[in-house]
Amino acid sequence: MAITITTYAVLIVILRGAGKRSLSKLNIFDLVVTVALGSTLATIMLSKDVTFAEGALAFAVLCGLQWSVAWLSLRSAWFKRMIRSEPRMLFDNGRFLDRAMSDERILRQEIDAEIRNHGFGDRERIAAVILETDGTFSVIAKENATTCSAMEGVKSDRGDCRQNSEPTH
Repeated sequence: MAITITTYAVLIVILRGAGKRSLSKLNIFDLVVTVALGSTLATIMLSKDVTFAEGALAFAVLCGLQWSVAWLSLRSAWFKRMIRSEPRMLFDNGRFLDRAMSDERILRQEIDAEIRNHGFGDRERIAAVILETDGTFSVIAKENATTCSAMEGVKSDRGDCRQNSEPTH
């Protein structure tokens, strides 16, 4: 019991030092680190074969690697492209973007489900559905897409959002 409490406390201290990003899901690497931290915590708490010191070192190494990847991706464009995916538009002003959906392995039914989950019953009210870098979907209503300023950097098979959306006044 004491080892579990101590391990938990050490993990919190290491995570506080590593920053908020250590438990985020901004990209696949962040998700892998989060899962690995949970697995390491469970192993330390349940296995007598892993010492507290080994577990604490594993926590520190995982957080250090995550910090290093984040640091490198901020400073190197090629590394950032290697580590992070781009958000991808899958639905644009009433049209499914079949090539993008195929590339991302997303079905029309999944997009319709996301549209419904965001409180819409009509595709015609949707300016865009975007698959974000963390695997979540953003659904943007036409009335909220007048300038498309938040769409910068979204990979689209159709071009610039402002060319495709119909602003409402």
